[in-house]
Amino acid sequence: MEMTRQTPKRSTPKNDKITWKTQAELLRVIAHPVRLMILEALSDGPQCVKDLNELVNIIQPMLSQHIATLRRTELVESHSCGSLRCYYLLRPKLVKSLIRLLRQEHPPQVRDRSYILRELNRRAKVAKKKP
Repeated sequence: MEMTRQTPKRSTPKNDKITWKTQAELLRVIAHPVRLMILEALSDGPQCVKDLNELVNIIQPMLSQHIATLRRTELVESHSCGSLRCYYLLRPKLVKSLIRLLRQEHPPQVRDRSYILRELNRRAKVAKKKP
C-alpha cells in the first residue's frame, strides 16, 4: 500500500509575521502534559498511533483528540497506509528547542532593591546618550 500525506486544513504563508496572539495560542496548545509527551515522542522520529498510545497511557479517543489539536496548530502531520496512520513533526526545530529548553533547570534569580535601582539608572544613562 502507498502512504498518503494528509494535508493541513489551514496553511500560513511563509512571509506572514507570527503575532504574539499566534505565539500565545501555540504555547497554550503545547502547555498540556499529554501533548508535551506526544511532541517529545515525535521529536525522536515519526510514530504510528499504536506506538504513541503505548508511550502515552490514555485511551485512544483522547489521544486522537490531542493529536487533532496538535495538527490544527500545524505542529504535527500524518501519513496513512491503509488503516495505519503515522505522525511526524511539522516544526521539528521548534519542538526540539522547546523540549530542550523545558528540560533545563531555570532557578529563580532574586535581586535586591539596590541592584534594581542600579540597573534602572544605568539604562536611563544609556537612553540619554542615544540621539
